Amino acid sequence: MTPFPVIHQTASLSPSQRLSDPRKFRFLYRRSTRLMAMSLVAFACAAGYVSLTAAWQSWGDRWTGFEDLLLPRAVDVVIACWLFYIGSSIGSFLNVVAWRMPRGAGINGRSHCPWCDSTLLWKDNWPVFGWIVLGGRCRTCRMPISPRYPIVELAVGLCIFFVAWTELCNNGSNLPFHPERMGRVGSLWTPLITRESVIVATYHAIAIAVSWAFGLVRVDDHRLPRRLVMVSFAMLIVPMLVLPALAIIPWQVEMDSAWRPEGRYLDAAMRVITGLAAAVVVGRSLARYVSPTADPKMNPLGTGTARMLDLIAILCVPGIIVGWQALLGVSVLAVLIAYALPIVMPTRVDSLARLAISLPIALSLQLFFWRSLHEFAYWPSVGTAPMVTLAWAAILLLIPWGMTQKPPKPNDTSGEGV
Repeated sequence: MTPFPVIHQTASLSPSQRLSDPRKFRFLYRRSTRLMAMSLVAFACAAGYVSLTAAWQSWGDRWTGFEDLLLPRAVDVVIACWLFYIGSSIGSFLNVVAWRMPRGAGINGRSHCPWCDSTLLWKDNWPVFGWIVLGGRCRTCRMPISPRYPIVELAVGLCIFFVAWTELCNNGSNLPFHPERMGRVGSLWTPLITRESVIVATYHAIAIAVSWAFGLVRVDDHRLPRRLVMVSFAMLIVPMLVLPALAIIPWQVEMDSAWRPEGRYLDAAMRVITGLAAAVVVGRSLARYVSPTADPKMNPLGTGTARMLDLIAILCVPGIIVGWQALLGVSVLAVLIAYALPIVMPTRVDSLARLAISLPIALSLQLFFWRSLHEFAYWPSVGTAPMVTLAWAAILLLIPWGMTQKPPKPNDTSGEGV
């Protein structure tokens, strides 16, 4: 994944500056060919899903035939496409946020080419597919557009899709302390979508988007904008205080399985406070890896301290959403994911950026498998044995980390430009 282009030109490029396509590769640059190929692949995948799942469900079923299941499975395809479109569109918006907000620019207005500054057409602005149809080049100046745009759109779209699909179609059966659904449960059976499940899925989608926004800003080696942090925290904290059902789990160490979050406003406030406090503790623990020069007392405006504060803000998102108990597991999982990121990310990306971009992935996995992880005796959660929680805390402190950070700039005590 390459960084965003840093050159902005307000005038169109001259013909001598434009890239010419070799004759032998001209077929690959035809937009109509790529559009037709993508359409055929999408249709084949949809038809295969509908036919195979309908045949599997009707196999040995006396009351339901193959023809009876074709329409429900076709509806599944429509819902899945809609959820992925929403998620990838959010990813497209986050690309704009990560590029403009750290530079003090507004996030309103249409997207434009980073080279010739021409406004993108609506048909070129489709998440993921628009970039593929254009062949990764601007329609006007034919200059390359970074593949980071479709990669981010795809990653955010998949994270939001899987979490939203599970919580909507299964009525939140992936969540702990959620009443069991009677009858056939699963995405392949009749979805049970309620108002509560829509609210919870939307809230979790916002949390995933916020986590990705923080990670994308840090990948570009920028400080988290104060306005972005304040707006994001308001979007995560206020809804939980107003609607305690969004807390999902209690803040206590032990709780009966019949516990329900509805109407427990004090518990919701304690969930937020304990989640923020846990993020501070975990952030200070990980700071020795990603920001060893941090010193809030002696050098509060230094680069190291600024990096540590950004790390704490990033950790606050999973701390609020899944609670202080599961934050330990999510943090360890994010560290493990960060190990593999140098394979697909440029070496210039430092340890904090890799951890910041790994946290939204770890958070999505936690939300997707939340009930299973909650019931697993060796994953930190409510009701977990104290020794298990302490073991995860020790792993977080002692885990060997082979990632190195970029050396701080000499005589830099302002904290700017990181």
